[in-house]
Amino acid sequence: MATADPHPFWRYLPQQRQRRRDRLRLHCRRCWSWLQGRRQRIGLILGVYSLSWCLPWLFGEPMITAAALLPLVLVPPLGWLVYRLVWREFHG
Repeated sequence: MATADPHPFWRYLPQQRQRRRDRLRLHCRRCWSWLQGRRQRIGLILGVYSLSWCLPWLFGEPMITAAALLPLVLVPPLGWLVYRLVWREFHG
């Protein structure tokens, strides 16, 4: 089974220029640009943060884990509350 072309013009390149290194470089460039997206950055930051608060839990320190987890759990409801209060102030 042939591998998919990394670019629409890839098949028009001469054989000596269709190197594996160039294909890998193009793939890395596409992955890097995909990671620059807002959703990917937010997901990556949340994943790193979640991993960082899970590590003390795995080593037997549940109180440190609970303290690190509180901002992740409490910030969204607090943000919603602030939004709601400001909205009522201007529209109520």
